[in-house]
Amino acid sequence: MAARGALAEYVDDLQAGGRLTFTRDEAMDALGVSMDALKQAALRLAKRGRLVSPRRGFYVIVPLEYRAEGVPPLDRWLPELLRFHGAQLLAREELDGEVVLTVDRRLRPMQLGATRLRFVSRAG
Repeated sequence: MAARGALAEYVDDLQAGGRLTFTRDEAMDALGVSMDALKQAALRLAKRGRLVSPRRGFYVIVPLEYRAEGVPPLDRWLPELLRFHGAQLLAREELDGEVVLTVDRRLRPMQLGATRLRFVSRAG
């Protein structure tokens, strides 16, 4: 099992390299830990406001300057989330306090911090 704090160091290294997202599989491979160990470490970081997980297996790093909002700006992590789901963004608009995203496959709505996302599926 990796030393305590290994996920925090991994997150810091990703952020230093300009990345704000990672997947469960990437972290497990990089750290050599089990899924349960990763989940526990991720929960600890989430409690400190360092990570959020909008979808199972996908994590968004929250830099210090975005802790109050609870999540970095949408443009910093949405492309990677869509890639994680194998979805393509077709259109984006903001309506009544939520972001409506038209994509080419069905995705469930989500909320991160104050950001509410609703996905509208349109097969291409």
